[in-house]
Amino acid sequence: MELACLDLEGVLIPEIWIGFAEKTGIDELRATTRDIPDYDELMRQRLQLLEEHQLGLPDIQEVIATMAPLEGALEFTNWLKERFQLIILSDTFYEFSHPLMRQLNFPTLFCHRLVADDSGAIVDYKLRQKDPKRQCVIAFQG
Repeated sequence: MELACLDLEGVLIPEIWIGFAEKTGIDELRATTRDIPDYDELMRQRLQLLEEHQLGLPDIQEVIATMAPLEGALEFTNWLKERFQLIILSDTFYEFSHPLMRQLNFPTLFCHRLVADDSGAIVDYKLRQKDPKRQCVIAFQG
């Protein structure tokens, strides 16, 4: 069986951080890796903004709960799963993904983890691995 690997945000679902920026009015949260290619720099900026505005994981999850996959995404993923082993390689976080993965019938997802304290404040993040998309593809090809 062959593999099909896709990114998630901007491909199958809307960009979560952009949706959250629109909801909160914090334009700096619209930044993605297209704007700041260094992922650590981007995430540190996001975490600082969340702290400054006293926003946490529950606030982001509330916005995610209102989101839906992009038009045609469910049909596309169903079509792919009939023909390939579908794997989503994403820079999102498991703590964000569940409602949207449910709407896509739970394709396999490789992504990162957030670290939140008891109050829901996001205090850190943990990469699944360095350069995760490239490393996954290299491993799959091997």
